[in-house]
Amino acid sequence: MLSLQGKRCLITGGSRGIGLAIAKLFASKGAGCLLIGRNQDSLKTAVSSLKQTDGSPPHDQYVLDVSSMNGWRNLMREPRTERVDVLVNAAGISQSSFLFKMPFPELDEILNVNLKGTIIGCQRVIPKMMKQRSATHGGRGASVYAATKAGVIGLTRSIAWEVGRFNIRANVIQPGYIQTDMTKGMDGNGDLAALIPMGRLGLVEEVADAALFLANNSYAHNCVLNIDGGLSAT
Repeated sequence: MLSLQGKRCLITGGSRGIGLAIAKLFASKGAGCLLIGRNQDSLKTAVSSLKQTDGSPPHDQYVLDVSSMNGWRNLMREPRTERVDVLVNAAGISQSSFLFKMPFPELDEILNVNLKGTIIGCQRVIPKMMKQRSATHGGRGASVYAATKAGVIGLTRSIAWEVGRFNIRANVIQPGYIQTDMTKGMDGNGDLAALIPMGRLGLVEEVADAALFLANNSYAHNCVLNIDGGLSAT
């Protein structure tokens, strides 16, 4: 098993929900977290909630649209990203309309954030990891939304094959319905929970536990880990 003590972790979507839960858990284990998001105030609040342990790198935030190639390029030129040990791609948005009713701007945004953002993040961060010969972890899922998540799995499997020899690991977490701002109001009468074998929505902390396992286990590579209360079995 590896240790997160002293590791530097870059977490997209880190200002709330699953990304923030992962950051809080990683920080409690001695990691320094660089939180990426689109809202400066939300990022500041999130960073202030992270535990700072003795000897751990400082936590920080960076405003970035993950679908921006130039944004990623500028970030990776900064001294604070001189070393990245763990990458968590937790940024994501959901779909709220049927495919044939979806406006093109919504289609573009989902593809840009969920799939393109993950691809660019991996493209910019992994070369630095290859020089370090360190470890990596990748984070997680109506038509276009599902397609982006399936694309992330395919991307991760290809990356796993390409970079394993550099001791870089690539994994996917597939959360089911998790209690976040994204799912608020979706289960007002309990119908959604009734579809899940365990009878409830998951907690962000439960997804964070899975991220910690994948980050710590040095032989966990090319894993697709369902954290969905059994929903994918139905």
